[in-house]
Amino acid sequence: MNRPRRWDPCISHRGDDAVRFVEEYFAKDDRRIQLIAGAGFDPRTSQLPQILSKAAGPRLSALFIREERPSPAKEIVDVADANEKSLRGLCAGCAVERLDIFDIDEAAVGGRRATALLNKLLTLANITDVILDCSALSVGVFFPIAKYLYQRAGGNSGLNLHVAVLDNPKTDGAIVAESCGKASPLHAFQGGLNLDSMTDAARLWLPQLGPGKREVLRLVHQLVKPHAVCPILPFPATHPRDPDQLIEEYGDLFDSIGDPFETTWHVDTRDLVFAHQKNPVDLYRTILRIDDARTPVFEAMGRSQLILSPMGNKALSLGILMAALERDFAVVSVESIAYNVNFTVLNSVAASSGELVHIWLHGDAYVGQSSKEGLSQ
Repeated sequence: MNRPRRWDPCISHRGDDAVRFVEEYFAKDDRRIQLIAGAGFDPRTSQLPQILSKAAGPRLSALFIREERPSPAKEIVDVADANEKSLRGLCAGCAVERLDIFDIDEAAVGGRRATALLNKLLTLANITDVILDCSALSVGVFFPIAKYLYQRAGGNSGLNLHVAVLDNPKTDGAIVAESCGKASPLHAFQGGLNLDSMTDAARLWLPQLGPGKREVLRLVHQLVKPHAVCPILPFPATHPRDPDQLIEEYGDLFDSIGDPFETTWHVDTRDLVFAHQKNPVDLYRTILRIDDARTPVFEAMGRSQLILSPMGNKALSLGILMAALERDFAVVSVESIAYNVNFTVLNSVAASSGELVHIWLHGDAYVGQSSKEGLSQ
């Protein structure tokens, strides 16, 4: 039996509809807005802040987080400095905080530090709406922030929480991450991964596939040791060839019989999860359907455990975020220690290109649905 779902129906917008919503909703005089966003080299850094600044004016407050990694390239630093200067000019009531993603022992601590920072600085008195813009934040930072904000919003009946991202595959393709070489659960998304009570659980791993992630996938697979794998592919995709290219890139990992010295996933076509790339809510619902189907089957045999890994399109990963918020799934990834950026491609992409994606996570739109709240505290 399917359990009630927190976001069914879900209020979401994309493209021109999302821009129109932001321009109209946040222009209302009774809206007091707190924006949380990244302040890095990504050209998507300033688009949503610009729209909000124009719509809300002095009613907008902003906290921009600048992620710091070891030994960044000078060009990356220069571009980030320019973006930070631009952001400071958009919002008089803004603050920019630098966040070290790695500790002195090279442990990934960005998510933990981000939530501690918000707990220290974020005052929501008189705020009606909090917006988390994930466009220029890494997964290891914005997932924990989203959970922190969602839990905090749950204790504030008058607070609305929104999450947004500017979806631009060309920009994604120009930014290549270098992994730190160690997989780990994201902060606040352990999902019982290391609990003794889950030792005998049937572990299903759902990795969201993206190009150039073979080493990251290998590291996560080694940590998770899943009993089964259901790769998530974007379909329909923005570019129709993307699913085929991902299958070509990782097809050897799917094989049941392969190189005896290489780990394969024992995946066939029935195990593939297809999610509409332009609809993260579709992926959210698909993951919950999989969980609903497995739970009664494995209940008497050590339980079922889903483990999620967002490694592809950031907009689509919002569906993974929503599912993990609702069912307390483990989310495992590998933090990026550096970025290789093709600035020739990046500079050729218009700052206004791409599609804005907006999801309303909590608040006025869901009044009367409190019984469907599924977040595990």
